[in-house]
Amino acid sequence: MTAIQPITGMLRRTLILDLGIGLGLGFVFGNAFWYGYHVPRTQKRDNYYSKLEETRAAKAAL
Repeated sequence: MTAIQPITGMLRRTLILDLGIGLGLGFVFGNAFWYGYHVPRTQKRDNYYSKLEETRAAKAAL
């Protein structure tokens, strides 16, 4: 007999199901955050600073 018995049967199925659901939901919500909040927010920030730089360059050219 081994010190720790192998995971078999219902416990193994439950463990695989729980890990699959956890990883799947983590991936879904991670993508929802990334593409639903982070990317649009970053684009707004980049647009703001590019417009700010354009106005500064226009004022400096005058």
